[in-house]
Amino acid sequence: MSAAVRPGHHETTLAEARAAAAVDAEGHVHARDAEQTYIGQYPGASEDETLRYFSRKFDELANRALLLRARVRAGSDSAEALGRSRDALESELEAQAWVGDVASVRTVLAEIGAAVAELGGEERRASEEAMNAHLARREEIVAEAEAIAAQDPAKTHWKESQSRMDGLFQRWKAEQKRPPRLTKAQEDPYWKRFRAARTTFDKGRRAFFSRRDEEQAEVRRTKEHLIAEAEGMRTSTDFGPTTKAYHRLMEDWKAAGRGSRRTDDAQWARFRAAQDEFFAAREAANAETDRQYARNLEVKQGLLAEFEALMPFTDPDAVRERYHDLLDRWDAAGRVPRSEMRRTEDAVARIQDAFREAEQRRWHRGDPETQARQDSVLAQIDASVASLEEKVRRAAEAGDEATRRKAQEDLDARLTWRDIVARGS
Repeated sequence: MSAAVRPGHHETTLAEARAAAAVDAEGHVHARDAEQTYIGQYPGASEDETLRYFSRKFDELANRALLLRARVRAGSDSAEALGRSRDALESELEAQAWVGDVASVRTVLAEIGAAVAELGGEERRASEEAMNAHLARREEIVAEAEAIAAQDPAKTHWKESQSRMDGLFQRWKAEQKRPPRLTKAQEDPYWKRFRAARTTFDKGRRAFFSRRDEEQAEVRRTKEHLIAEAEGMRTSTDFGPTTKAYHRLMEDWKAAGRGSRRTDDAQWARFRAAQDEFFAAREAANAETDRQYARNLEVKQGLLAEFEALMPFTDPDAVRERYHDLLDRWDAAGRVPRSEMRRTEDAVARIQDAFREAEQRRWHRGDPETQARQDSVLAQIDASVASLEEKVRRAAEAGDEATRRKAQEDLDARLTWRDIVARGS
């Protein structure tokens, strides 16, 4: 037997039995108390045998009481079960007369009663704590379910949320099996909230997927129209307008939105195939055109070299005829490959700008009225320059650095302006 429940042992000696009871000639046994309580009869035996018989019965009861006290101290059973065992021993003790120290057994039973009451209090406290923890876990499950149900449907990750909700339901069922069991009155409020949250979530999920199915069906129909239009143009050789049309279709495709992955990917493959066929044909045509225009590029590069030989245009009248002849030959040379078009057109535009500027300078130089105005401006500037030079000199002699610096800045500005006016002549 475990040391935790070892009860000790009680055994009534023969002397103790003689002090507790007396035996008459017929084997009747009476307690040596004021009432001479009758204990029983054991006929055909000696006095000592009779006393040992009745004392052994008492010792067996006393030892059961000691064992029960050890079990209570060890907490080897519930307070309720231990209390029932204690009450049974007490009833048995009071129902019969014994040969032995009955008072000591009553003391042991009283100790057991007090210990059982204390153990029962501990069990009630533990049960209450367990119940509170149980209710807290139910509240946690319900609160999480309500939070999932309250999500914005447009932002909800439905697969993940469904998995979380299913997991909560499994936790709910596991809690139902975990002691202590809740009463119906305790469980119903939580269950109603949990069920309502699941119902709200399921309705939201069904509504979301129903709307999504309708939207995807509309996207699918829209893209079928776009595919039909794209396929109808894929063999077009009217490359300019058709290219613009395909760009418009691409914008419409993006604006249509995303359909279901299975159908959208297949539709995109068809749409892309139609585009690829057209643009491949356009690139092939452009490549052929570029090959045809390659000779034109060689001619224009030669013409650019001849233009540059005429520059700078210091006397536009002397090269005018040659300049216009080169422009005529430039126009007659025709188009160049698209990749070279910007470069060649910019080059000839710079040459034309330079020739126009040269003509304007020549015209200004040859116009008497313009020349007179320009000479008048130069004379005014020269007078201002002379005045400022004198001002700078006097300030320097006087040691007035601030006045000298300001006059020098004004002088520099007048000289710059004179240079600009003079170049214009």
